[in-house]
Amino acid sequence: MSSRLLALLASAVVFATSLSAQSPNVIVGDLPDISNYGSANNIAAFAWGTTSCNTGTANLTWISNTNQHPVIPQNAYRIHNGRFEQIGMSWLKHGFYALSQTLCGSCPNPTDGTSLGIGCSDPYTSGLNGDQGNGPRSEINATTGYFPFPYVLNPPVTSVIDRRLQIKHADLSNTTYAGAIYLAEAQYIQPEDAVANNDNDNASYRRVYFTANGTSYNAAFQSSAGNTTVRMKAAIEGWPLYDPTVTLTNFDNPGDGRFIIARRVQALGNGLTKYFYAVHNLNSDRSAKAFTVNFGGTTTISNLYFHDVDYHSGEVYSGTDWAATVTPTSVTWTTDDCTVNPNANALRWGTCYSFEFVANNTPVSTTITPFKPAIVGGVCPPQPPAVSIGGYQVASVPYVSYTAAGTVGPTGDDTSVTANIGFTFSLYGNAMTQIKVGSNGYLCPTTQDGNVYTNSSLPSAGVPNGVIAGYWTDLDPSAGGSGQIRYQTVGTAPNRRFVVTYTNVYRYGTTQAENFQIFLEETTNAVYFTCVTTSSGGSAGTRGIEDLTGTNGTLVSINAANSMQNGTTIKLSQMPSNFVPPSANLTWTGAGTAGSTLQVRVVSRPSLPLLLLVDSTPGPFPLPGNLGTLNLGLSAGMWPVVDGIGLFGFADPNGKTDCVCGTYDILAVVPPGLSGVTIYSQGIVLDATAPNGSFHLTTPVTYNFP
Repeated sequence: MSSRLLALLASAVVFATSLSAQSPNVIVGDLPDISNYGSANNIAAFAWGTTSCNTGTANLTWISNTNQHPVIPQNAYRIHNGRFEQIGMSWLKHGFYALSQTLCGSCPNPTDGTSLGIGCSDPYTSGLNGDQGNGPRSEINATTGYFPFPYVLNPPVTSVIDRRLQIKHADLSNTTYAGAIYLAEAQYIQPEDAVANNDNDNASYRRVYFTANGTSYNAAFQSSAGNTTVRMKAAIEGWPLYDPTVTLTNFDNPGDGRFIIARRVQALGNGLTKYFYAVHNLNSDRSAKAFTVNFGGTTTISNLYFHDVDYHSGEVYSGTDWAATVTPTSVTWTTDDCTVNPNANALRWGTCYSFEFVANNTPVSTTITPFKPAIVGGVCPPQPPAVSIGGYQVASVPYVSYTAAGTVGPTGDDTSVTANIGFTFSLYGNAMTQIKVGSNGYLCPTTQDGNVYTNSSLPSAGVPNGVIAGYWTDLDPSAGGSGQIRYQTVGTAPNRRFVVTYTNVYRYGTTQAENFQIFLEETTNAVYFTCVTTSSGGSAGTRGIEDLTGTNGTLVSINAANSMQNGTTIKLSQMPSNFVPPSANLTWTGAGTAGSTLQVRVVSRPSLPLLLLVDSTPGPFPLPGNLGTLNLGLSAGMWPVVDGIGLFGFADPNGKTDCVCGTYDILAVVPPGLSGVTIYSQGIVLDATAPNGSFHLTTPVTYNFP
């Protein structure tokens, strides 16, 4: 922190507090219009228009073709016969340009469209939000706001209802649901808003009316009194307005997101009571795998009921209903554990599940059991790294660190020095032989400001640009007397590395030290971040890279608890133009003698289909469904491996493969005389010029028998 600001703090504490609190806050200011798209397979499709507002104290970044813009989900709910149920959901509209209008304020400082200004609003019509190029929900971390862009899951659109907000005709029947109340809801998710913890007010709702229209249904808003948009409230928070017997409870999972639990109680007589629960996951990335209602003593429980909402249009998640288990003192509904099925029907962000039962006792508590591990942004099971925007991928690699040596770098608070790299290093095409080493945990081109102590998301149009953030936070190497920053070039051409080491550097105003390193690699132009030891665990800074324009970048983490682990190294490497993300990580275990069993551990990505091949007989192979023909053009000996859950064996040459995601093992008995086996994981080809036609070989794993 600069001495100039220290002087300001001494004379104007109130002003300094407001500075530190500056952050954007995007809300849904209005749901102004509806598009009706007709029906297919007795399912009607709709879209709600949304007008966003920035009620915060800083501009909200809004850049198309990156992951620095909002995404917009739409939902539909029904209140009927004492129940609150979600009956529809859409895929996600990706924001692309922010206007500067005045629905929620005066918009005193209009922007150029790359951010939503303070007090400004931006309208997205229902036609925009109903676009069939929308992206999936499954790639969004609603807690941090992170998502890959471009999104990976992008199946073909084959119907008028695909990717739009879908509602079954049966859920709109005026005969079955006479007098029902329907609510339309929309929400905004954006990284800066989420990191600032301003994301609990991002959903708004409005009452919506449905009428039969021939073979479909039409939806409309009515502007009569009481039917305007209710801002900054999820639809479930409107249930008590229509039924005053309903009570609401917020459950905030530490380091994660918010669940909203609604309960309604109906006395039946004869000592029996009917309980209605609705649990809405507003923005929890960890999600929920179980919901338990606990009683104070032995209880008779009956008339169990469960209701969820259907995923659609090729979304990866299962739709299997939760199973109920009754004990003498509780009732629990559960889905599969994430280690069994990472795409199980967990209660994920932007969805609401409903539960119901009759009991002769009063509940004393409820329990929500998380689906994912406790690390923010953690996945279960660990997946191959997601493909990041800007042509770089992030991967965990074996830990490596260097002894701090070489030239002493910046020694003062908020200072930087210019260093010779020792070779030419290129980041996003910007070739450099010199670079600034900053005291606040980042490197940048010599034309940029190396002294900025307030970290931000990446990419960001704000200065500095071209950042390489090993751990960008407010650091002070002059505090405590033991902090030091050194840089050196190690190795020999053409495989040298430029190494910057931060040793025992305190975060400003604390005695908590950070120890980490940044490597820049010759020839490959890869960037490495090594965490030696950390006091904050990543909760106070930014890790990632961006280009000189601030429009392309790869964000590893920002202010995310447990995102840095002692003794770990990650690598950011540039992908070739025809890069195909690996569909799985593969590891071998077992002996290689004849008659013994080999085990292949498969950890597959939920967003990519998986095909495994083992060296045996030649193709081509006709693949199931519409996958076409696999003709790898390799030497004789490619044998498909059946990939389903359970005990596996090598398939015969006529065997086919399905696409199952998750963690599982393939077991194979070693035949006599076999000297070795190679298994290949397949990835989708994103570029028609990539090798091997429809698929591309990635991640070969070879086992040579003794």
